Amino acid sequence: MKAALGSAAALSLLLIGSYTWWFQTSWPISLAYATFAIVTLATIPLCYRFFGFQDIDVVRGLLQQEQTEHDDMIARLEKLQVDLKQLDIEEGSQQAGTLLHLLNDFHEVVTNRFHGKQLSSTTYLNAARGVQNQTLQNLSDMAGVGHSIVSLQRNTSSDTDTQNQLQSQKKRLDGLIADNRRLFKALSDTSVEVANIEEIGAFERTETLAKLRDLAEIARQQSN
Repeated sequence: MKAALGSAAALSLLLIGSYTWWFQTSWPISLAYATFAIVTLATIPLCYRFFGFQDIDVVRGLLQQEQTEHDDMIARLEKLQVDLKQLDIEEGSQQAGTLLHLLNDFHEVVTNRFHGKQLSSTTYLNAARGVQNQTLQNLSDMAGVGHSIVSLQRNTSSDTDTQNQLQSQKKRLDGLIADNRRLFKALSDTSVEVANIEEIGAFERTETLAKLRDLAEIARQQSN
């Protein structure tokens, strides 16, 4: 929009100058021509909004944002999946694969199901991303805990403190796995519900949104 307005302003100045120089008109006529050009220029932002170009640009920007986030999360997730497998955290590695599928499904919903629906896609993005980021963070924490467990297991000492730390880390790992099971189920359920919504414009009034927002709030509190 700004680029188009700047180009139009530059073109208007060029035309006004060319008109005045070519026809050698008196200043009242040149002033009237300049006034007409300015008024015409002022209609560009109005037309931009009125004819829906603003909404198109917002949706396009939203899709680009989602695509960037999606690519970053997929790259991070693929690395985590390899790391978890090498650490022999089997369920963590499987969960990474599950999240890969969920992210791809989510990407398809935002790209196709919500195509052109600015409010709905923004709402869905904001609600679901918080939950997805928490599951991804849980997987990252699993990898960190896994490395800690490996380090403790290399310690040949059998003192009580080392064993307590080892049990504590294993307990934390189990907790992260259990937390992700619950989050994955909720993400899967809400994805199915979104796919079955007949009027996508009514998404803001569905129970699915309430579920996603509740999950996002829980995930936010857990990450603090």
